[in-house]
Amino acid sequence: MIGYLSMDYNETKNLDLKSIEKVIYENKKASKFFIPSYQRGYRWDDRQVLDLLDDIDEFAHKIKTQNEFYCLQPIVLRYDDENTHYKVIDGQQRLTTIYIILKYLQESSKRFNDIKKELNNNDEVKDIFEFCDIEDFEVQEPYSIEYETRTNSQDFLNNKLTEKINDSNPDYYHMSKAYQTTKEWFKTKNKKLFLDTLMKNTKFIWYEVDCKNDKEEIEIFSRLNIGKIGLTNAELIKAMLLLPIKDYKEQIEFSSVWDNIEQTLQKNDFWYFLSNDSKSETAIDLIFTALAQKYQKIYNKIIEEKYKNHEDEQKNQKLNFKITEDKYAYYIFAHILKTDFKSENKIWKESQELYRSFLNWYNDREIYHKVAYLIHFKHSLLSLYEKYEDKTKDEFKIELNELIEKGIPNINLMTLRYGEKGVHKMLLLFNIETILKNKNSNVRFDFFHFKFKDWDIEHIASQTDNINQEEWIKTVYKYIGNREINKDKINKIKKNFDKFTLLVKKMLNIKEPTDENKDSIGNLTLLDSKTNRSYGNAFFPVKRTIIIDQDSNGNFIPVCTKNVFLKQYSSKLSNMMNWTDDDVENYRNEILNLLQKYSVKCELEDVEND
Repeated sequence: MIGYLSMDYNETKNLDLKSIEKVIYENKKASKFFIPSYQRGYRWDDRQVLDLLDDIDEFAHKIKTQNEFYCLQPIVLRYDDENTHYKVIDGQQRLTTIYIILKYLQESSKRFNDIKKELNNNDEVKDIFEFCDIEDFEVQEPYSIEYETRTNSQDFLNNKLTEKINDSNPDYYHMSKAYQTTKEWFKTKNKKLFLDTLMKNTKFIWYEVDCKNDKEEIEIFSRLNIGKIGLTNAELIKAMLLLPIKDYKEQIEFSSVWDNIEQTLQKNDFWYFLSNDSKSETAIDLIFTALAQKYQKIYNKIIEEKYKNHEDEQKNQKLNFKITEDKYAYYIFAHILKTDFKSENKIWKESQELYRSFLNWYNDREIYHKVAYLIHFKHSLLSLYEKYEDKTKDEFKIELNELIEKGIPNINLMTLRYGEKGVHKMLLLFNIETILKNKNSNVRFDFFHFKFKDWDIEHIASQTDNINQEEWIKTVYKYIGNREINKDKINKIKKNFDKFTLLVKKMLNIKEPTDENKDSIGNLTLLDSKTNRSYGNAFFPVKRTIIIDQDSNGNFIPVCTKNVFLKQYSSKLSNMMNWTDDDVENYRNEILNLLQKYSVKCELEDVEND
């Protein structure tokens, strides 16, 4: 493990083995640890925390002499004389996990001592503790961990760990999760035995380096972490971009801007209008990936021009990284910096420009919805940004409309049928334009929930062909009888299914669109697969009740789907229990009204006679 560090110059000041007890109590300087701004936050998961707890516990039961010890992986540190603390270059995850374990044991010890005091510490209580094998132990305050920029994480670690799991940001989540995992694990463990082993017989490989400056420190960090699974593009890029920044205030400003961008991108409504993928723990990767794509294109064009008469040299000089490659953006930036094509400062400035552009898009309701629509249908973020550069907002909106129109060429609502490609695009676009129609509203389409679910194209009026009879019977019976149906009754009805269907139609006075309208756009809407399949193609009034209930319970129902079942598009509201040919026509006309600016038409096509 020590050899793994591969120091290129005389960085080693002190290599030692230090017990946790010695780390905490040896002297004042050893009790303070400082996490620099280029480090990522705490990210250990349940499995890593449990592995550490299990390893120490297993060792505690095997140990035969006090000279034996369990060795933790190295921590690499640089001592700061001015601030009397250790800067942690590598090992933050282990150091923080040990701290969390000690905080739990400290809290557990405090509760134990409070109980003893409350019961006046009498002999009878002592006997009960001994009989129940309850350990009496004390834990002093652990070492301190401070953060250069994430002061809120420092406060959370020191004062709020004992609260329930907090998922408001990645640091809080992983810290509180580690605490709860530790708490659960100790329910069946001997705390005193574990604590004694942890303090006296568990040691860090203590690797102290003597760096001349911050640049050397960050270089060590980069060499330690390149190739390790844990670091993302963003974390490596952060260290890279910090290298030329000498001024401490500028470093703090850099980290503050970085954290602000990261926090904004972590918001669900912001992330899912820019991406179809699940968020990573470093959402800022999205910015760097788009920028790296831009650089790769520009750089390769320069190479083509420079070596236009030398194809072999073009191939040698071009950047051939693929966006799917791990650490794609980091490798692009690293190469760009070597060639002096861009400086670290320029990369950072252009990253911020890209972010500000996305923020401007988000703050404009029309751009927000249309960008999110295009991203949903696989337009790349970079291609949209290239359309946006050097344009006014109004010009960009025209570009977006043209891109949307190109994606739905020659759509005729009169002939568009169930199963055709354009249906999904039409229905989503109709939802978006319905929301945008009200200029004074702040309502937005919920792309977060939309992208997290699977969606069906649902027939509004019932489709009783090829249905799941059992599910259909359950749903209809519950609607009519307001109760569940048993298996015997289901089997009885299945034997007379056609007769039962006819009776239900008569009871509910069901009227359906004609066959020619059955699969038309006027009888189709968007519905999440789970809800759609839960009611087994029931009749319109049954579906209507279920949709209204789902919406009342806070489930995401697209606005136009909700409007359909509330019959908002119908000219006559005398019959709320049916979806008829008139409803089909009114609904189709409203779709045309909102989408005709994209050259959508609604015309009967001439049929040529032979």
